[in-house]
Amino acid sequence: MKILSWNCQGLGNPWIVRNLRKIVKEQVPFICFLMETRLDREGINYWCKELPYKNRFVVKKLGLGGGLALLWKEDIGLDVFKFSDNQISATVTESDGYQWVLTGFYGWPETQDQYKSWALLSHICSLVDGAWMCISDFNEMLNSSEKLSCRPAPPRQLDAFRVALEHCNLVDLGFIGYPFTWNNRRPGAANTKKRLDKAVANQVWRSKFPGTTVTHIVSHTSDHLPLIL
Repeated sequence: MKILSWNCQGLGNPWIVRNLRKIVKEQVPFICFLMETRLDREGINYWCKELPYKNRFVVKKLGLGGGLALLWKEDIGLDVFKFSDNQISATVTESDGYQWVLTGFYGWPETQDQYKSWALLSHICSLVDGAWMCISDFNEMLNSSEKLSCRPAPPRQLDAFRVALEHCNLVDLGFIGYPFTWNNRRPGAANTKKRLDKAVANQVWRSKFPGTTVTHIVSHTSDHLPLIL
């Protein structure tokens, strides 16, 4: 099973929609988790009507920003059991009957609010009994090597993210491709690149799916790269 995760920075943009269609056609994901859609369900249905996903779960955040969407193919057994402005969690049932939890997660982007991300992650963990995989724009890094900038990553923020994952028994699944998933697109010394998007999973999930890979897909229509798991 393939899963696409992408902070698309607005699905009401025809260029981004064309790029999404291209990725779906080439990668053929069974499930898509989209962040920063800036659309309600009506908008998702309009802009995504040509995508091969009859099942759609949409979270529209109040205001102009935010917005999450989980799209999946008709033959995929998926049941959403919890959602908020920052996450959609669902039980996925494989063809052999095996069940696991998928969380599409969007971390708070403001540094002063990141503690909310880790509290939410811990709360979801308390609801999970078994295999769990979380794919996300966490809006934070795990170590200093995940940032390319004139300004180093604050150690305290990195430590808080690591502690949150350890508390939830989640491990980074790694990646294939370009090492940074976000670019502020500023010129020269003001440019900053970070690996903010990643997939993490607990030991039960990793034991069930040991051959899993996460690939960073090249895209120029958002400041985030899409992930294919």
